[in-house]
Amino acid sequence: MKTISLHGVDKELEYKIREKAAEYGLSVNRTLKKIIGDSLGRRGGSGDPRRDFDDLCGALSAKAGEELAGILSEMDRIDPEKWR
Repeated sequence: MKTISLHGVDKELEYKIREKAAEYGLSVNRTLKKIIGDSLGRRGGSGDPRRDFDDLCGALSAKAGEELAGILSEMDRIDPEKWR
């Protein structure tokens, strides 16, 4: 497999790449391969076989998962007035 270097990446683009990597739960390298492959129409999965079916399974990004957990935590509260 060949190695390709990308030079001159500004801070804003680096931030966006790292943000997307966190969203995907992948390394920066795998994220870049996924982004490039997707943009070129390559059908080969995410580079991480465990993530290939995320779109079919309803997997969430870490941020979305935290937001959903916050919303659902309301369901853990018991209102004593309703149980009298």
